[in-house]
Amino acid sequence: MTDYQYRSWSLNQVQLQDDVFAPRQRMIRDYLLTLDPDRLLHAFRRNAGIPSKAQPLGGWECEDGGIRGHFTGHVLSAAAQYHAGDDTDGQMLRLVNTLVEGLAQCARDDGYLSAFPDSELDTLEAKEFHGVWAPYYTLHKILKGLVDAYQLAGNVTALDLACALARYIGRRFARLGHWNIDNILRPVRLNPLNEYGGIGDTLYSLYELTGDNEILATAQLFDREYFTGNLMRGHDVLEDLHANTHLPVMAAAVHRYRITGDERYLTAARNGYHYLLGRTFANGSNSSRAEHYTLRYGVSDRAEHWGKYGDLSRSLTGGECESCCAHNTERLVRELFVIDGDPKKLAHLERLKFNAVLACLNPKDGLSAYHQPLGAGVRRSYSTPYDSFWCCTGTGIEAAAYLQSGIWYQAEDSTVPTIMLGACIASTLHWEEKGLTYSLVTRFPCDREAVMHIQTQRPTPVRILLPAYRVSAVRVSTQASNRDEVQQFRIRRDGSFWVAEGTVSENVDITLTLDTSWSIETLPGDGHRIALLYGGILLAIEGSDANVPMACGTPEVLPHMVERLPDHGLRFSLRRNGDEDPLTLKPVYDIEDELYSVYLNTDESHPLVSEPFVPVTAGEN
Repeated sequence: MTDYQYRSWSLNQVQLQDDVFAPRQRMIRDYLLTLDPDRLLHAFRRNAGIPSKAQPLGGWECEDGGIRGHFTGHVLSAAAQYHAGDDTDGQMLRLVNTLVEGLAQCARDDGYLSAFPDSELDTLEAKEFHGVWAPYYTLHKILKGLVDAYQLAGNVTALDLACALARYIGRRFARLGHWNIDNILRPVRLNPLNEYGGIGDTLYSLYELTGDNEILATAQLFDREYFTGNLMRGHDVLEDLHANTHLPVMAAAVHRYRITGDERYLTAARNGYHYLLGRTFANGSNSSRAEHYTLRYGVSDRAEHWGKYGDLSRSLTGGECESCCAHNTERLVRELFVIDGDPKKLAHLERLKFNAVLACLNPKDGLSAYHQPLGAGVRRSYSTPYDSFWCCTGTGIEAAAYLQSGIWYQAEDSTVPTIMLGACIASTLHWEEKGLTYSLVTRFPCDREAVMHIQTQRPTPVRILLPAYRVSAVRVSTQASNRDEVQQFRIRRDGSFWVAEGTVSENVDITLTLDTSWSIETLPGDGHRIALLYGGILLAIEGSDANVPMACGTPEVLPHMVERLPDHGLRFSLRRNGDEDPLTLKPVYDIEDELYSVYLNTDESHPLVSEPFVPVTAGEN
């Protein structure tokens, strides 16, 4: 019912060819194949009264964990996404089918399906979010896993289970009064135990698949007046809210707009995104301490919330940038971008992809960090294979499964086949309908050049849009036999994009010169703390020494203070006033288990004093 400027490609149409994103995607695929389905199903079987001899999982998936079962939903989604991308050996499809078959055995006749008893929902309704841990958050993960298993892997049983669970949820709410529902679905406490996140968004997907108006009505219950309604009216209500609870609600508002055409929900999401930008760090992500907090709930004084608009001066707590927020922010920004085509959102997506989404995945094994600290002398905590299962462990395996998304877009309603390059990542796009293959060969950000190869079996008119914030020059070349073809190709600058268009009969190469200039961003609310970016890639200093000369904050001077280190990938040496012990800079996505510093201090009269780093304990609430 709505108009779009762009659309994303199916996962199987794009393959990663680079040496940063692709390895981490493969690592998580390999990791998923080490998971024992019986262990993933153990708590479900135990809850259903079915004997299980499997060893229970640890961490948040332990037998009495409040959100046990959530990771199994994430595995279903990730396996379905991997299958939809490239599953030539069928292992991902087998994993999906095995899990769905096991879940079907655990489903009750009334549709309830979970690893915890529905008495948790009774407690939620009777005590208004006291004594439970986010039951609808967990049901969302299970529901989404089932929807993905149907949509991406064709498992019809999964759709039946999803519909039955959705109708069960609808019946529970139908017997409650207005204010009872409002209390249950108002997660405004710090670290809210009644968090429900993206369940409304997934219910909208289920409605699109079924046309079931009862499911639509249930989805709309989760669009709450206290949040979505205030955003519609232009009220910034983000301060003190739990970030990852409410980011998916913004995405659900876009989804409701897509289905109904109700402009109010698009307005809500756009306003929410505007308020979000005032709480965004240099990596493109968000969340840290609440502005008004209490120690009662554990981590709310340091992590997972939104603070004051435009002031992050007290937000370098060691618990900033929960990785889940990176994934859900990417989802929200992409949904808005394909509607309005705003190049600033495209630039935000590229920054998120390199500096927050990729950066959450451990370079060693691909497993996820919970928080992504950006202060001085900080360290990331990465999840373990079988004993953590944080929320970010689950969103991380999904993020790895669809890392190829957002690199290419297709323009809608164009008479000439038009694609847009969304991120400079080596990859191949197969547009089979048009008989076109686009391959981007690049080592960005290590190199300042990329070559786009276009291949076709028949003469085909093409148009390519290239974002000018990343591409500074374009030229076309081809084999000698096709010189006439090159002469017919036109390159022009049109606002925020380069446009390359012409007719391809065999092969054409388009060479792109990439903008890898230095930029400096101050921490909102503190002009003395700066972040350094090279070609949009956020850099970190190895170690805890984050004091640098004030000249580092000057765009004209900084390039003369850094030197590229040879044969070390993207590494720089930063000299400090003749300092014999220069600092080493590298991308935040290369950070492993080590001390590092991102926001540097240029106030030479008040140098930072190194303090022992105490990471935020994952799941302390």
